[in-house]
Amino acid sequence: MNFLVRKLLRSRFTSKDWANFLVKDMAESAGVVFGDARFRKLAGLDRLDEEERNRIFNELQVTGIVHIIMEIEDRAPLLPDDRMKIWRETAREVPSVFCAWLSEIGVPAEFIGIWRKLIVKRLKEFRAGTFETRDALESQLADEKSESAKRALYRLETEAVLSMLHITRGKAASDDPFKNHLMTWLAALEASTGKDIV
Repeated sequence: MNFLVRKLLRSRFTSKDWANFLVKDMAESAGVVFGDARFRKLAGLDRLDEEERNRIFNELQVTGIVHIIMEIEDRAPLLPDDRMKIWRETAREVPSVFCAWLSEIGVPAEFIGIWRKLIVKRLKEFRAGTFETRDALESQLADEKSESAKRALYRLETEAVLSMLHITRGKAASDDPFKNHLMTWLAALEASTGKDIV
């Protein structure tokens, strides 16, 4: 469903409706990134077997899911109470909606259980990483006045670095161009999601 329709009907959407839109938008976006020639080159996909390519695609998906949750957590407190409530509920719904969607497309139940655990694990890891990133980058962003912009930058940097490390199995440096490529994807995802979280 396109953005204009969502905007016109937003007052009728439940948290589950929003979670459904965001999950499907993210999945489509992750698919586009995974098929992108630059991503494929940076990840070395052409020299990897199918199982490893699947693992990398799964890492992109879980990064996208965690990104949605963390972005909502950042933005929700800035909203009026009624909107804040629905978006906090949406963040809680995202993992279940994603797992239900996996079931719909035929992923076996035992793998869905693994996905649930992976989302919880990555969410905890990325949240902790954001605090470390803030400590590392705080002095570099001293001139930035907007606290919400700083939080978004800390979060995006953390997501890009940790995603890169998971995708490469830790075989990447912090200045690897792969990080910037992932950061560009996450920033685009943020811009897209941010249009809805109002």
